[in-house]
This record gives sequence, C-alpha cells and structure tokens, in this order.
Amino acid sequence: MPPKEKDEGWFERHTELSFVIKAFALIVFIIWFRGFIVRTMAYLWVFKVTLFLFLPFIIYSYLKYKAMISRRSLFSVIKEHVTVMPFIYSAEKEKKRKDDLPLTTYGLITLNILVFFLVEMNPALDVEAIMENLAFLPKHPNLWNAPLGAFTAMFLHGGQAHLWGNMVFLWVVGTLVERRIGSLRFLWVYITTGLIAGVAFVFVHYVFIGELGRGIGASGAIAGIMGVFAVRCYFKTMIVPVPILGFLPVSLKVRVNSLTLMGVFFLLDLSGGIGQIAGAVAGIAHWAHLGGMTGGMIIAGFLGLAKGAVEERHLDIGVKALDSNMGYGEGGESLKIALKQNPDNFEALLALARMKTKFTAVGGGEGDVYYGQAVRAALKTSPSASAAIFKEYYKKYLKAVDAATMYRLAGILYREKDLEFASRCLEMCVDAKDAAPDVKERALFQHAAMLDEMGHKDAATGYYERFVRDYPNSVAVAKAKARLGR
Repeated sequence: MPPKEKDEGWFERHTELSFVIKAFALIVFIIWFRGFIVRTMAYLWVFKVTLFLFLPFIIYSYLKYKAMISRRSLFSVIKEHVTVMPFIYSAEKEKKRKDDLPLTTYGLITLNILVFFLVEMNPALDVEAIMENLAFLPKHPNLWNAPLGAFTAMFLHGGQAHLWGNMVFLWVVGTLVERRIGSLRFLWVYITTGLIAGVAFVFVHYVFIGELGRGIGASGAIAGIMGVFAVRCYFKTMIVPVPILGFLPVSLKVRVNSLTLMGVFFLLDLSGGIGQIAGAVAGIAHWAHLGGMTGGMIIAGFLGLAKGAVEERHLDIGVKALDSNMGYGEGGESLKIALKQNPDNFEALLALARMKTKFTAVGGGEGDVYYGQAVRAALKTSPSASAAIFKEYYKKYLKAVDAATMYRLAGILYREKDLEFASRCLEMCVDAKDAAPDVKERALFQHAAMLDEMGHKDAATGYYERFVRDYPNSVAVAKAKARLGR
C-alpha cells in the first residue's frame, strides 16, 4: 500500500489567516515587552548601564561565531546584521523600472520641503498668520479658511524634526505603495486620508476633550498610506534599526513583518489617543494618525488591494524557492495560489515552468504547458518579456507555440533587432498547421522579406516564389514579383 499522505494542519489550510494571526500575536508580545522594559528600566539603572557597556561585546561575539560556522567573512556577516541607517526601511530590493518611478511620492516630499523652507522659514512672511489660518482647524474658522486649512495643513510642519520625520516615513512606505497602486490613485489616497485624519482629530478633540483641535503636518496623510501599506504590503519584511552603541549611529538590523510593524504603530497611537482623552498632554496628533490609518485600510479594502497582496506574497515565496533550489513543493503550491488570484501572472507561470524542467528531461508535460501560458500571458502586458520567455522555451523544447502568438512574437523580435529569431518565428508560423490562412499569407511574405534584408538572397527567392505560387491573388504579389525581377 502507498504511504498515507500526512493530513494538513489548520495553519497549512488557511495560510493567509494564519499569517495574520501570527502577526497579531507578535504585535501583542512586542507591546507587552516594550511596556515591561520601560517599567523595568525605570528602576534597574544598574542593568541599563551594564547593558550599554556589554551589549556591543555580546553582539560582536555572536556575529563572529556566526561568521565562523557559516564560513563567511566577519565583514559580510556584520554587513548583513548591522546598519548605520537611523530609520526603518525595506529589507528587500524593489524591482525598479523606469515606467513605475514613484514620482508622486518624490513630488510630495519636495513640495513639503519647499513649503517649509520657502514659506514657514521666510522672515519676510507673517508665519504666525499663516499658521493661524492654514492649520486645521484655523484659529478663527470660517467658510473659506476651514475648507482651505483641511488641505494646506497637510503641508505645514512645526519644525525640522517634524518635517524630516514625516518625510522619511513618506519615502519608506510611499515608494512601496505607489509602485503597486499607481501615481494618480496614490495621490487620491494621500489627500483623502489626509482629510479623514484631520476630521477625526477635530471630531475627537471636540467630542471627548471639549475643545476645537488645531493641527498641522503630513502625518495624518502618511498614516493613511501606512494603512494601505498594511493591507497591500502586509507580507513585506522591514528592517527596524535598534541602536547598540548609544549615541553612535550603529544599529542592529531587526527584521519585522510589515503587518506587525503597522500594528505596533496603530496600538501605540491608540494608547496615546486614549491617554489624551483621559487628560494626558501630548504634542502628537494620535487621533489624526488613527483616523488616517483606519481610512487607508478601509480604502484599501474597497479597492481590493488585498488580492494583489496575496498574489505578490505567494509569487515571492515561489520565486525564492526556485532560486534557492529548495522547498519546491511549498514554492509550487504558492505559485498556484498566486495564479488563482491572477491567472495571467506570467512571472508565476514562468517560475512553474522552470520548476518543472529544472531537474527533469524536457520534451513535454507540465513544463511545456506552463511555458506556453507564460508566453501568451506576458504578451498582454510585457511584449519584450514574452519574447525572452519564448527564446528560453525554444532552447529547451525546440518547438513553437500557437501560430497567432508566433506571428506577434516575430514582430516584437524584429523591433528588437533580433532578425534571426524573428525569421525563425515566421518560418514556424508558415509551417504551423493551426495557422489561419491570412496569418500564414502575411508570415510567408514577411519571412521572405526578412531573409532578403538579412542578405540570404537564395533563401528569400525560394520563399518569394512559394508566395507567388500559393497566393496569386494577394495584394503583395506585385511586390514579390518585383523582388524576383519579373
């Protein structure tokens, strides 16, 4: 009898839900541990001094040990675990293309900086009057300055620390989100959640504190982008620098899941916001942050961004499994989950095709099917990628895909100046049994013309003669005869 397959556990059957549950469990632990450390440090000053003195030595010893057992240089291990970057940033390099530069994020950062230095720091302007009328709410709200202030408050800041802190966060999360949702949609989300944040701040202050709140800063809008980030990029790994040398800019890289990180920020703001309602004085607009982040998450839900997040997460898992030559079973299942979200994800199809052909002799089977699907899927969104995938497929299988696709690939390869492969595609299209008559006619003439262009005169003559013989009524016959000198 064949061995009985092991039953999958609940976590294996509910991968996304289990991911979220684990993230929230970690959030709760981090909040508890932070509180424990704060309470403990308040009394154990000796422990603080000891930790400050010995922590660098402990970390150095650990890194040296890791370098020894992994047979790597100490420098490479230190580079992997230590950073001089003083702020949170993505642990993974983004695939950057010219057509998806986060121009809106860069534009918003530039605008905020210009407003601060050219307006708020300008001694020739009445900055106090600007703040009184362009904050939200203004000092004396009326029908014109209240709506205006809802927008302008997003571009005013209370000082350089306020400005640069916000801009770093906007750069970190904004670039990641904009590349995934597009520039115009990103701008709409930024402005909309900024307005939601301002209204939430004013409402809570008026209802629970009994006063009209007045705030400035981009943090509410940035919190909105963080809310979208928590949904669309929940699986991303972020690096949180933890200082290990006191005032020196040297930190230990602590890798934290994005969903966990955003959850910690949300709960810290919630704790601070509840404290403000209870009477605590703080210079942070916690309720603007909470309103913006909540608004961002709701908008992300309405836009269906979670579906793209699941697709991207499982594509990453599959591609990493392929690159590492390990975990092909789990990687293949993840790629299939990505394809359930988007059947036209040519990267997932290509990864599956490579998995199926990496350690087995080619000649048919699933690899053949996945390659063909990848070529056709890429043709819809990335013609150059489609051509590259076909070249890879042809080198393995020495066969064509369907004739209509071959004809389109020939045009792409011709524009890329790869006449040799373009000619081969046209030849296979001409000989294909599934080629429509009009496609075969165009392919035959273009193949002859391409051979002529490449200098293969004898071969071109043979195909021109075949074209004249097979398609005597074609509008291109005159051109073919002219090439033959008739």
